[in-house]
Amino acid sequence: MPAHVRSLYRAVAAAGIVTLLCASAMPFDVYGAEEKKKETTVKKAAPPRADRSGTAHVSSTKASGAGTVAKAQACFGNTPKIETVKPDEGKAGDTVTITGASFGAAGCLTAVSFGPGGEAKFSHTSDTTVTATVPEGHKGIRLLTVTTASGEDTKPFLVK
Repeated sequence: MPAHVRSLYRAVAAAGIVTLLCASAMPFDVYGAEEKKKETTVKKAAPPRADRSGTAHVSSTKASGAGTVAKAQACFGNTPKIETVKPDEGKAGDTVTITGASFGAAGCLTAVSFGPGGEAKFSHTSDTTVTATVPEGHKGIRLLTVTTASGEDTKPFLVK
């Protein structure tokens, strides 16, 4: 048997022995006469309630961030799809309207760019509409990219 396999077997055997020794330690007092008991108190949280939009609201608990988690929205879903870009060409400073599908709820759209290094200022209007401002930078055909937590989609755009 190769040396590296033997050392692996020895390491696994040693880990198993340590595990058995730790698992066999019983919760008895020093004389073994009485089992020590741990007292634990479990506080149950109130069940979440949902509003008409389907957002679950959980009352705050002592855990830090519980209220923030209750208000957080899920941004994962379908990959965004750009259907049209109007206009399909423009110069720096022009506003472009991007329509499509699965852009997500407000805050889920993470970026709009016109090629590498061409991060654009954008306004997320709805799940199907975004407006963006063509940034300063390279001219020519650039890939207009819409990015969400679920992925991205691109369309060619001419920067004049």
